[in-house]
Amino acid sequence: MRTRDDILSELLELKANPPKSFSGSIAKTQKKNALIQELCRVENTILQPTSDSEHQNVQFGDFEINIKITKK
Repeated sequence: MRTRDDILSELLELKANPPKSFSGSIAKTQKKNALIQELCRVENTILQPTSDSEHQNVQFGDFEINIKITKK
């Protein structure tokens, strides 16, 4: 499975290279929609807890974020 960064970089490539024809525009739109759906699946997989209680540590530069998700 591709990572979030892989999908985002491919979306940036699509934006940087505009289509040259109408059919190219349709193909680009379909590819963009597929990439966005895949990105949603990847992000939902990351955010869904796999057990009754799940801990996740995320680091952004100098900051560390601790997240605990529990089911009621």
